[in-house]
Amino acid sequence: MFPRRRPDCQQVFRHTVQAFLVVVFVMISSQGLRAGQITYKLGLNADVTGGGSGPEITSSAGSSNSTHYVGFYGTYPSIHLDARGERSSFVSSYTFGYDKYASDPGRETRSHAASVTYSTKFSPKWDLNAADSFSMTSDISTFRLLGGITTDPDQFQFAFTPVFARSNQNNTASLSVNRTINQRSSLSFSGSYSTLFYPGGPAISSVVSDQKRIAATVTYSHSSEHNTWSLGYSGARFNFVSFQNSLNHSAIFGFSHKFSAVLSFRIDAGPSYLESLDSTKSPVGANVTAALERKVQKGSFALILNQSSGDSSGLGSVSSYRRATIAMGHTFARRTTVSANVSAFDTQGLQLNSASARGVAAGGSVGFGIGRDWSINWGGQYQHYEGYSSSGYDQNRVFVSLRYVKPELWRFQR
Repeated sequence: MFPRRRPDCQQVFRHTVQAFLVVVFVMISSQGLRAGQITYKLGLNADVTGGGSGPEITSSAGSSNSTHYVGFYGTYPSIHLDARGERSSFVSSYTFGYDKYASDPGRETRSHAASVTYSTKFSPKWDLNAADSFSMTSDISTFRLLGGITTDPDQFQFAFTPVFARSNQNNTASLSVNRTINQRSSLSFSGSYSTLFYPGGPAISSVVSDQKRIAATVTYSHSSEHNTWSLGYSGARFNFVSFQNSLNHSAIFGFSHKFSAVLSFRIDAGPSYLESLDSTKSPVGANVTAALERKVQKGSFALILNQSSGDSSGLGSVSSYRRATIAMGHTFARRTTVSANVSAFDTQGLQLNSASARGVAAGGSVGFGIGRDWSINWGGQYQHYEGYSSSGYDQNRVFVSLRYVKPELWRFQR
């Protein structure tokens, strides 16, 4: 179980930045990346944003004033570093977000997000993939929309990170090793470690709780020209500060089909067994994940559905949850971009007296190029959460931003 002392935000951020810099140095200096010629690219994005938002949250329980809308302005700069060699690649990014709200009293927020991904093929039949993503923010949905932050659909994500908590710190690290058996078969070993901290104090301890999730998976896959079958096992341990810990065992049966070079479908399903948890109706359940993806040169579309019967959703205890996500983006002509993301979830704590929550978040933007590296973007967002308090929470947001994008601010090879 976690220690009861809540982490210091500045200390967590400082250690994360230090680890980020160490990983950057180690990965770029590695023999795998230095094999052959390496291409380095440094990119920069920056947004200056303004608009209106509301209602304002009036308590730590998530209640709001339905008539209190305020203006805001902010900026979202980000930096990206790519290094690609003959057998390896290293991709990293850091995004900072700052918002100032014209409320009474005035309020401002600061957000941080960083990610690192490293892949290498260290022999003809073995390859390794490592990744880490970190965020510290009061509103992850808004941060992703205004900061242009993308997430890996294959990496674990907490379904519920409430706005009323004012701050949450999320980190997920993963490592996978893949062994090619023959042209059609492979064996994969993977593990992940996720943490979610709520430095909000006792006012929200009955709803959410600092938590960690440790998971390990082994999967065997066999593929044909258009289809891939997989069979595996996954085990996960969940630790909570204020609620009971638990352990989950799951079998995985997977199938994917490529309809064409740009369209694919995948489904993973299997039974699960939850142990070490008192006062649960049934320890047996089922997990299902289905995804439809379409990728083209100037756009993408993804529909992802999740059902879990016993996992860490972001609430204060192990939970069952259902989640749906639709994400799309497309570039028309040369200078017009459209993007949208809609997600919904419904989660129920499985422990006695644990909370439930449900919600939906939808956001999108339209951008028009006004120069080689500049664009004007208009967008909006809607969020609705309920279940954890008597009043629930709604937020509407409209914004306009001036965006600078330079994907190759600096590039060289050696």
